[in-house]
Amino acid sequence: MIPLARPLAGAAPLFLLAGLLVAACAVVPEPPRTAPSGPADRREALLDRLAADEAAVTTLRGLASVRYDGPAGSGSGTQAIVVALPDRARLEALSPLGTVVLLLAIRGDLLTAYAPAQHEYAVGRATRETLGRLVRLPVPPGPLLRLLVGLPPLPIQPGDPRVRVTAEATGIRVESVDGPFWQRMWTGPDGTWVERGELGEAAGLLLRFEFGERRRLRGATVPFGVQLDEVTAGTRLVIRYETVRLNEPVEPWLFELPRPADGRTRVLDLGAGTPP
Repeated sequence: MIPLARPLAGAAPLFLLAGLLVAACAVVPEPPRTAPSGPADRREALLDRLAADEAAVTTLRGLASVRYDGPAGSGSGTQAIVVALPDRARLEALSPLGTVVLLLAIRGDLLTAYAPAQHEYAVGRATRETLGRLVRLPVPPGPLLRLLVGLPPLPIQPGDPRVRVTAEATGIRVESVDGPFWQRMWTGPDGTWVERGELGEAAGLLLRFEFGERRRLRGATVPFGVQLDEVTAGTRLVIRYETVRLNEPVEPWLFELPRPADGRTRVLDLGAGTPP
């Protein structure tokens, strides 16, 4: 079990989730592709693939196993994830007995969480500070949701002169910026797909990530393995998707977590400017 910070202290962690999905459409491994031979062609082809995946992914429903390691402990479990880019997510956690122990929803700048067994309901702004206090993963929500669906943490804007693509002996390096954040990514030797990267800001590095096996699904190449290493808190999450459903309609109510009206639930302030 991922140890939580003080709010929702008895609940399951953000990523030990299960039970939301029952079925998933079939997927097949992405067949190997022949990389263009010239360095300029390889760089251009990589940017084209990144743009194609960016356009092809809007929503994801997935069932995954997750391993957590951090200063406060370690654990593993199963998770269900629903993401609707750019800023909505629902995470649902079950105990080993199958009972719901945590619901978490992100909708724009609002984050809510509910632990039924503890009769605790938490509300706050969806910020990296809030995620840091709740699950010791101080990562900006927007980049985090993009990584969960297998995209680079920041979008690469077509024609942005700040995008740098460099052919190296071990692959291709891509660098870009978006707002206050920067990213640096590397492909494998064939220059076909991004395999690993870094996310940072002016003050320094925030996160390292790695993508695992990719599969072709609805026009996108989705990594079924994602590893996140947050450098400030020293937290590692290894996510291995078992099933993925891409670009299906997502019900708006999934991202709304109303306050229980049972008279016993304690309301917790997660800080960062609690919404009204």
